[in-house]
Amino acid sequence: MTRPRHFQITYRFKKGRHVFVQPDSHMSDADAWYYACLHSGIGLTYGDNHDHQNHDVLRNHAQESGLTQVIWEELP
Repeated sequence: MTRPRHFQITYRFKKGRHVFVQPDSHMSDADAWYYACLHSGIGLTYGDNHDHQNHDVLRNHAQESGLTQVIWEELP
């Protein structure tokens, strides 16, 4: 059986610092930005391009909505 992994994601949203723990089997920068968008409530509808695999589009949408400085680390 695979041991569950947990990741701490920290981000800034409209001048506030937010931290949450996300369980997942893996994490990347793109994943962290995706989860931060969901956690912050800004949503994922960004223009006519709904390609959730396009990290640059997702990150630009997030930053235009006030979400910045997304970092993550795996918890022990």
